[in-house]
Amino acid sequence: MLFRSDISPGDFVVRRGDVLNPSRIGAAAAVGCVDLEVFAQPRVAVLSTGNEVVAPGQPLAGAQIYDVNTFTLGAVIAAHGGVMEPRPPVSDALEAQEAALDACAGADVIIFSGGSSVGDRDLIVDLVQRRGEMVFHGIAIKPGKPTAFARIGGTPFFGMPGNPTSCLSNAYILLVPFLRATARLPLFAPRTIEVPLATRIKSAAGRHQFYTVRIADGRAVPAFKGSGDITSLD
Repeated sequence: MLFRSDISPGDFVVRRGDVLNPSRIGAAAAVGCVDLEVFAQPRVAVLSTGNEVVAPGQPLAGAQIYDVNTFTLGAVIAAHGGVMEPRPPVSDALEAQEAALDACAGADVIIFSGGSSVGDRDLIVDLVQRRGEMVFHGIAIKPGKPTAFARIGGTPFFGMPGNPTSCLSNAYILLVPFLRATARLPLFAPRTIEVPLATRIKSAAGRHQFYTVRIADGRAVPAFKGSGDITSLD
């Protein structure tokens, strides 16, 4: 019979839905538990779209840029219960994106960044029309208005903005709560503080604006540079 000063017969050491932190794992071991039934981490397929996007480590040519979004999204996914399955960048061609979508088969969530507004064609809309059902496309926020969410073959699909700041900002706003719910994690509660603005900010009417700031001398100093400038979110 087990006797411990901190655990009595009939006590629960781990409950359904508890996050297995080191203490709870130790408590399970302390009562002789060998196996625990857990929820699998959601697998999230991620890729960037765009003729100009190149994987880091490859040589750049002409107006090409290195892929940023796959890595920022991967960090967000890892921090909030998911496992990223990265895919190589894909060109702005519908057939190429359909092939890339097929390569994401088996993932629990799929994320494409970019392609939500390419010239006169909206490739994300075209892709979803061919393969799935659009839930929403375009949201009244800044940055990140062209974000889309769909279901393709029953799999949740996010169409994130191509600009790095917009993509990462919307990952915090939309992807984090969705991913944590999928992973059965508690709601994310970031630390918040209230301080006065150091300068006046003009916002576009009809949209919620998320503005990056840094705290200096007890005031919020605007830090936003541009939707394409990832250092806006340092």
